Amino acid sequence: MDKDERRSLGDRFVDEILDTVETPIALLDGDGSILRFNHACETLTDYNENDVVGKKVWDFLIIDDEIEAVRQVFSKTQTENVPTHFTNYWKTKGGKHRLIQWSNKTVRMPKSSTVGVLATGVDITHLKSVEHSLKESQEYWRSTINASPISIITINDSGLILTFSKAAEETFGYSEKELVGQNINVLMPEPHHTRHDDYIRHYLETGEKRIIGKARRVKAKRRDGSTFPAMLHVSEFSDGIRIFVGFIEDLSEKEEIEQRLDETNFQLRHADRVGSMGEIATSIAHELNQPLTAAASLIGAVSIRLKKGECPECSQSIPLLNDAVSEIRRASEIIQQMREFVRKQKTAKSLYDINKVVEDAGALAIIGADADGIEVKWEMTPEAGEVELDRIQIQQVVTNLIRNAIDAMQGAPNRVLKISTARDNEYITVSISDTGPGLENAVKNKLFEPFVSSKENGMGVGLSISKSIIDAHQGEIIATNQKSGGCVFTFKLPAGANDRLVNHE
Repeated sequence: MDKDERRSLGDRFVDEILDTVETPIALLDGDGSILRFNHACETLTDYNENDVVGKKVWDFLIIDDEIEAVRQVFSKTQTENVPTHFTNYWKTKGGKHRLIQWSNKTVRMPKSSTVGVLATGVDITHLKSVEHSLKESQEYWRSTINASPISIITINDSGLILTFSKAAEETFGYSEKELVGQNINVLMPEPHHTRHDDYIRHYLETGEKRIIGKARRVKAKRRDGSTFPAMLHVSEFSDGIRIFVGFIEDLSEKEEIEQRLDETNFQLRHADRVGSMGEIATSIAHELNQPLTAAASLIGAVSIRLKKGECPECSQSIPLLNDAVSEIRRASEIIQQMREFVRKQKTAKSLYDINKVVEDAGALAIIGADADGIEVKWEMTPEAGEVELDRIQIQQVVTNLIRNAIDAMQGAPNRVLKISTARDNEYITVSISDTGPGLENAVKNKLFEPFVSSKENGMGVGLSISKSIIDAHQGEIIATNQKSGGCVFTFKLPAGANDRLVNHE
């Protein structure tokens, strides 16, 4: 085999290799004319090699915006200073654009002193599309979390911050740039600052979810070291690596509003209790006048005897003095009940015997009822048991309902007030009924709304306050008309634990 035959065989071998590989490979001379166009190039562009050999690449393959840049590449071939990597679009025969990433190598052309370019390409059109979609998705995700008024923070399973939303920047006083890569515990006061790494380690080792998927009230720490109440929700997902997403809501303003609302409600309830005392002031004055008048008469009788010098009879005055003391004590108890009821003091829930609570409130509320010709019936069920409650607030409800019942029976021929307690499974019920005219439908449907009253001069806040108190005790209050006439108000409260002590404070 002579030299020319070997060269011919070598050329055919190279041709076979070029057409076998699936990578686009093109050989171009220094002027940009195509010398070789392998099968992968044909598949990519739908052009046949025979149709393109001898044509300049920018005459039909390069898009208009990139022709000048490609020309510049080939202007450097003779100095062998061609960029080793270059990315540009090729136009297919059908007009589609394919993005190709080229690896270029200058080669000296056979039987010539000129230099050409051997270009090996990779079609990255799909990859670029995926990259673009991913970038758009990331931008959409970031714009979404940055639009959220709630702080959103992502961390990895080492507790290191990955992203930090705009709301988080405003809430904590840090920029995202400052915190990315930092441990999330920088946003926590003690003891969680020190323990947080252990929390993550425990979860990774055991899988026990103590906070993931749950809402928890926590304390968070700002850049200036101040702390604030927050609601924390944590979720988890895996995208090659385990990522935790924290949603943090600053509760500072919400708690401040709740505190002001609680204070307003407290003032309103106090005003309602004071108002209740004002309504029964005349009856109370009469009730106090009786024991005080009796005490004054008894003490006066003893004084007369002493002035007469009737010392032998002094021993007979002792029972009179004892009776006077009893009457004064009875007046004192009434005054003490009034002071206890209207005292401006916040109280906490504790466990109380519901019968004792109702009886104490009722004793004060029914003062003067007998003078109005009202028969009071007490039906206290011994098994009613105990309830965890705010005693002053529940007594306020009872007093309000009793006074309403008494007012409702003004002018009624038969006046009976019934106060009862009962046990209904897990609930304890208290009922106050009257024999008045009952509730009109127009009033009944919105009875517990503020400023709705069945009284001619009523403010309409008593029942609204009563409902808010019962609601706060996880209870329920309703009003119904009785078939026999009159109305009955019933409220129920969750029963307390049977094995807890009853508080008779």
